[in-house]
Amino acid sequence: MDDLLNQLSQIQLPETYPYLMAVLGLTVIWKFHDLQVKAGRIKAKDFWETSGVRLFLHATPGDAQACLACKESTNFVFLPGLVASKKFTPQDKPCTNPSGCRCIMVGLYGGWAQAVSALAAAKKNGGKTRLSDSDLKALIDKSSEARVGVGIAGASADRISLRMLNALRAEGSQAETAIEHYRYILSHAEEDRDLALMVPTYLRLSELLEKSGNVSEALDLVEQGLRDYGEKKKGPDAPTEAQRVALNTRKNLLAAKVKR
Repeated sequence: MDDLLNQLSQIQLPETYPYLMAVLGLTVIWKFHDLQVKAGRIKAKDFWETSGVRLFLHATPGDAQACLACKESTNFVFLPGLVASKKFTPQDKPCTNPSGCRCIMVGLYGGWAQAVSALAAAKKNGGKTRLSDSDLKALIDKSSEARVGVGIAGASADRISLRMLNALRAEGSQAETAIEHYRYILSHAEEDRDLALMVPTYLRLSELLEKSGNVSEALDLVEQGLRDYGEKKKGPDAPTEAQRVALNTRKNLLAAKVKR
């Protein structure tokens, strides 16, 4: 026994050992946090804060189908604490679009000047503020000038959210550009905050593909969305009941068109 203890005492650990153990510890903590989120044990506000989201933009597709209620509520900036409230609703009036509401809440870290100004305005106004169309355009266009470090706080953290905002803006006049943005989201979304945009992306892209005459591809896309997300009950990427209904409705509609 003494010999074994002597041998153990003579083992020399590499200098990087403490750092490796620290990384391992952080990985375990993050994985546990991730499981807690997906199990629904961590509140929405806490999730968005740890995901680096400091503000939400409420947006609707920029086409002729947007109803008055959706047009009146688009371009609003909301703070995560307000969005996480059980009584929160982004619209004062209900959507009257017969196909269902197409509005999307897009989370941003927003480390550039225009986004920081919008964040400050929301804080001064009880958690929300509205941007003009020109202000929204400037916020999106100037995002490439962000210089906020690396990691979750870096400019790259918002790349999926910015793709979504650009796609929504392009739908009315540049459908092919919007389709390109939506395809990018489906291929590159990895973080939990980005996965929350997957179901809306399936819905928006399928609609644009249908309008362009690619009905079979639109149907395949919706079926893929249902396989991947239709039965999810927990987590940031779980569809709302309205989104689940919309996926199934679109599937039935597209399936009927494919059979003709």
